[in-house]
Amino acid sequence: MSASACWSGTLKLSRTAGTLYNLPDSSEIEEDDERICHHSIMKADVRGSTTVTDELQAKGLNPASYFSMRFFNPINKILETYGAQKVFIEGDAIILSFLEYEHTPQQWFAVSRACGYARDMLKIVGSNNRYSTQMGLPLLELGVGICYSKEPPRYLYDEDKPIMISGAIGLADRMSSCSWNLRAVIKKSLFNIEVLRIAEGDIEKGEKGQHYMRYNVNGILVDDDGFAKLQQEIPLQKVRMKLNGKDYLFHVGQYPDTTGRKKDLVIREGKIGIWRDEAIHEDPTSQDSYYEVVVNRKVIPLVLESITGKQAATASSD
Repeated sequence: MSASACWSGTLKLSRTAGTLYNLPDSSEIEEDDERICHHSIMKADVRGSTTVTDELQAKGLNPASYFSMRFFNPINKILETYGAQKVFIEGDAIILSFLEYEHTPQQWFAVSRACGYARDMLKIVGSNNRYSTQMGLPLLELGVGICYSKEPPRYLYDEDKPIMISGAIGLADRMSSCSWNLRAVIKKSLFNIEVLRIAEGDIEKGEKGQHYMRYNVNGILVDDDGFAKLQQEIPLQKVRMKLNGKDYLFHVGQYPDTTGRKKDLVIREGKIGIWRDEAIHEDPTSQDSYYEVVVNRKVIPLVLESITGKQAATASSD
């Protein structure tokens, strides 16, 4: 490699990492619209891909074509709509970043757009699974975690390929995971997420440093920082509803995609319970919550209708 090429690569790496400092004269000063100031990460844990691949091959079908047509091509088509950028997409791992730039605060919707992308991705998986059911093929399952960082990511380079370094990636990975113990005790319901704190002294505590167990089957879990950022991005209205005899708290709002189109977003706020003696226990004294993007196609219209009804009642009383 020539000295000039090496120097150019060093400049590129430093500029992207935010460690390059220019000393321009007054005629050279320009606004840097590309400086990243915050970001969110979406990690999707794709489960069942190996089983699907094996069964497709057993039927004489091409797994690569199947996944391209039924999954990867559709999710690639919506990247631009939500301002998503690929960090890693391969096999059973999908990691996307949603970046916010210093001089474009009007586009600071990193969390809401990550939520919208994840919801659309689960719609694609649902459609794919309905097709697989008709064809007698195994189903895909996803677990999605979304995390926000108020800091810019850092980058390394493998030649010209950027490698993102961000603590949000590891956290999103944990939030997208699903405990096998919880799979065995939680029955299918209206929602797809459950978070439990592991009780002190439980034999599971401390394994790989974990203090929480998560149930995430075709669900979208947003971290606390992500929900706090979401409240800054869009106005959220609280809605309390009883469904199937149980009380739930929702947060409802609208966000714009990159084309300016407004889209509804419904978040369920759940209370973190306790995992003790291989069983789930409620913790009535806990103030800790978790936040799930609602994807249930029957629940979303009920929550939105409740909002509309309350607004109409308020208007008529004014």
